[in-house]
Amino acid sequence: MTDRKKVYTKILKTLKQDLKMSHQGYVVTLAMMITGIVMGKKAQLSVMSDEVPHSAKNKSIEMRMRRFVKHKKIDTEITYMPFARHILTALATFPLVLAMDGSQVGRGCMVLMVGVVYRSRLLPIAWVVYKGKKGHTTAERHIEVLKKVLPLMPEESKVILLGDAEYDTTEMLSWVKNETSWYFSMHTSPSILVKTGVDWEKIRNFTVRQGRLQMISTVAFTKAASFPANLVVWWGKEYEEPIYLITNLPSGSHACWYYRKRFRIETFFSDQKSRGFHIHKSHLSDPERISRLLIAACLAYIWMISLGLLTLSSEKHKLIDRTDRVDKSIFRLGIDWLKYVLKKGEPFEVFFLFQPNRFA
Repeated sequence: MTDRKKVYTKILKTLKQDLKMSHQGYVVTLAMMITGIVMGKKAQLSVMSDEVPHSAKNKSIEMRMRRFVKHKKIDTEITYMPFARHILTALATFPLVLAMDGSQVGRGCMVLMVGVVYRSRLLPIAWVVYKGKKGHTTAERHIEVLKKVLPLMPEESKVILLGDAEYDTTEMLSWVKNETSWYFSMHTSPSILVKTGVDWEKIRNFTVRQGRLQMISTVAFTKAASFPANLVVWWGKEYEEPIYLITNLPSGSHACWYYRKRFRIETFFSDQKSRGFHIHKSHLSDPERISRLLIAACLAYIWMISLGLLTLSSEKHKLIDRTDRVDKSIFRLGIDWLKYVLKKGEPFEVFFLFQPNRFA
């Protein structure tokens, strides 16, 4: 049996166990797409189809994938929901740290992604794809993606939402305050006005020495909304200038500690793009089609992260990395481990339901 056949067969078997779709053919096509992404390292349908071990011609397989991403009956949210819910449930014994950010995908499209931080990586939970270029989007779109996440959250879980200065809108923060019990820690602009007493002043007027932080409790955030929040002025030793955070966390040091984890989502996008699956070169330009392609790309990502974590927990990473330290990322370990076991003819696992108990 060829390597491609081994991978495809195991992916299909696992998907049939984990995913119930209205038509079994959709599951088969999704298995083909995941196989193509993992083996071809490109989320581009023409490349993906070349990697699928099937009696049909490559062009026929490509057209099958195109029908999948075009199909209106394939609901991205419903299809991916079992996997996202499983991730959150599996991690709910600890605070669930959510990060949100946007990145370019396809032609002229952006994805707004929300994921949960786990160790040095971010696991994708929900997304919205829209026409647009890199830059700020609307608060309505921020709320739209958070509404997808909210029903998946385990009851009574502690949630901390992180975002850069694009996500400090009072509309979104008001939604978080009114509709959830979440905490948040958001980077904000030093030019925004806040009120601590009688007068309004720009955030940049609050300063600390490098290596210090200060929290000003219950400021009125923005002159237009007067949203009540805590302002944290933080000048870390590694930064050239202070960072300003808006938060409802009671501790400034906790707000900073959590905010550092926001950068995991930038690593996620790097893995999905230049370091991994090149999702930004999919050649697709329709937001709904890209959103369905992301189902396959995110499931492939969960699998590679899981393989990487397994190699670390079993110390098998020494077979594919330095023996004195870990140089490779978890994502790269997963990719290289699959390559290693296929080359050696050794067994391997496929799982899309995240299992953190396996990685202890």
